[in-house]
Amino acid sequence: MPPRRAGRGSRRHVRVRARAPHRARDADRPAGTPRAGTRRHRARHVRGGEVNARERVTRALRGEATDRVPFAVWRHFFPDENEGAAKLAETTIAFTRRHRLDLVKYNPRAHYHAEPWGTRYRYRADGHPVLARYGLPNDEPWKRIGPVSLDAPAFRELLAGLRLVRTVLPDVPVLATIFTPLGVLERIAGKERVLLDIERRPDEVLAALAAVAETFAALAAACVQVCDGVFLATTSWARRDTLAAGTYGRFGTPFDLGVLAGARRASLNVLHVCGPGSYVIDLARYPVSAVSWNPRLGGNPSLAAFIAAVPDRGAIGGFSDDAFTAGDLAIPRREAAEGIAQTGARRWLAAGGCTIPVTSRPEAIDAARDALAAG
Repeated sequence: MPPRRAGRGSRRHVRVRARAPHRARDADRPAGTPRAGTRRHRARHVRGGEVNARERVTRALRGEATDRVPFAVWRHFFPDENEGAAKLAETTIAFTRRHRLDLVKYNPRAHYHAEPWGTRYRYRADGHPVLARYGLPNDEPWKRIGPVSLDAPAFRELLAGLRLVRTVLPDVPVLATIFTPLGVLERIAGKERVLLDIERRPDEVLAALAAVAETFAALAAACVQVCDGVFLATTSWARRDTLAAGTYGRFGTPFDLGVLAGARRASLNVLHVCGPGSYVIDLARYPVSAVSWNPRLGGNPSLAAFIAAVPDRGAIGGFSDDAFTAGDLAIPRREAAEGIAQTGARRWLAAGGCTIPVTSRPEAIDAARDALAAG
């Protein structure tokens, strides 16, 4: 049985006994093949009365009948992300409740990944982070990058935040954000150096990637003891304008799979393939339940193309940044209708194409959610 729903008046400070996330018997299988049907047909075939967010997301991504298309968005909260686990968890919970979201993609500061190796950012007066120093200066060798213990403060903070969110939102699936090892190396040494050394010192880069993958496989295993799964993000690396497919196959895929191996017992792992011209279809074979990407960017498959090409994975995405930032609420409503038309409202969790802008308008987020519910 799934955990009991926390009451509407629950707060982070209320002691709630959190149970482990519900795991379906076939949790290790990829998302199922969709069955066509109208919204009325879906509603008539949903069993068990009221559906909670975890049930809605699980059923939808498998192509099963549910009451409505699940919806989620995620954003950065500056400067809350740098004020400790309790503050970020509190803000995340409030945002999730405010917009009645069906999934939490827990969004810590992006540079948490590289902090254990010495990377530091500072926060400007407006709350935004700027690089202070990389963990690996240009004059230091890659061999300095070794595996890191989960006792690193950044990792402890991530796990603490996940526990707080899970306790207060027991019926909402929660995912831990983890960058792929190439994305972590970028935060440790800078993208330009990583690209140069892939050509000049490939063996050294491969050794550093192995150390990072080992570290984040262990972190992923710890995360899925707390939450439903991991959200593995490729950042800018799984793109045709960054690396050729064969190069990504050597420097990306083996280490991505190593991290996912740490989360193999999770019920809901998601791969996020960032940016335009990205290897969405190519990487959809990864052992995940769903793939997240921006189908509105050039060179990326549409929702319909993905559903047709990848019959055993769920799709996450569909909304543009403009849908959430523009003053015209017709935009999110139109994009919701387009997504339903392309997917038949099956195997789809409606979301932004990536982290939504901090300038997103609350009323636009609500308009997107309401349009999906209306069908």
